[in-house]
Amino acid sequence: MATKRHRLTTPQIVVLIVIIASMFIVIAMSIFALLFKPENTVKAKISELSSDYYENYLYQNFDFNNFSSEELANFMQKYENKGLTAITLRQILLHDYQKNAEFAPLLKKYCDEDSTYVKFYPEPPYSKTSYRTEYTYSCDF
Repeated sequence: MATKRHRLTTPQIVVLIVIIASMFIVIAMSIFALLFKPENTVKAKISELSSDYYENYLYQNFDFNNFSSEELANFMQKYENKGLTAITLRQILLHDYQKNAEFAPLLKKYCDEDSTYVKFYPEPPYSKTSYRTEYTYSCDF
């Protein structure tokens, strides 16, 4: 007994193409939404600006040239657990405003500049890149 092959009609083919295209669009939009959430972008930018602030401003303004390595360790060790003073988003944006000006509108759109802050915790060997950060966000995502 021979099996019959069913051929799709033109309207059925069109409907099938529309369904498949719709599925691809939904999947693409979902991936885009996951990858480009404002929350991810804002947090990444705050992290980048905070690192720049600590490494190129805060750490540089400590006069560690006059410290021996033992004196530096004793000084920084005090702040390992309690951290340095919390720095607000406003302070981070203003410290090098020309460089940070392009990001200010995005960050201000989602976050309160005075309630969003970062705290730095120096870690051994107390170099300009040996620290951890703790963020407190006051943002509407």
